[in-house]
Amino acid sequence: MPMFDFVCTACQQSFEALVRGSTPPACPACGSTALEKQMALPSIKTSSTHGQAMHAAKKRDAAQGKDRMHEQRKYELSHDD
Repeated sequence: MPMFDFVCTACQQSFEALVRGSTPPACPACGSTALEKQMALPSIKTSSTHGQAMHAAKKRDAAQGKDRMHEQRKYELSHDD
C-alpha cells in the first residue's frame, strides 16, 4: 500500500497519506479532497547517511536505557520494604 505526499489546494496543508485502491484521501486539516500529489524524493543511502542514522539510533537507545534504569530505580525504592 503506497504512501503519497499531498498538498491540499483548499488550505495548503501538506501531509502524507496511505492510499488504498481508488478511495481518494481527504485533507486532515479541512477535509477537502481537492489535493495535489507531490513528487516523492528517492531515499539515498550513503556511508555518510548510514553513519548519521546509526549515531542517532545509538543516542536514542542510550536515552531510552537511561530512562529504563531511572524507572527501575524508582520501582526498587518504592518496593524496598
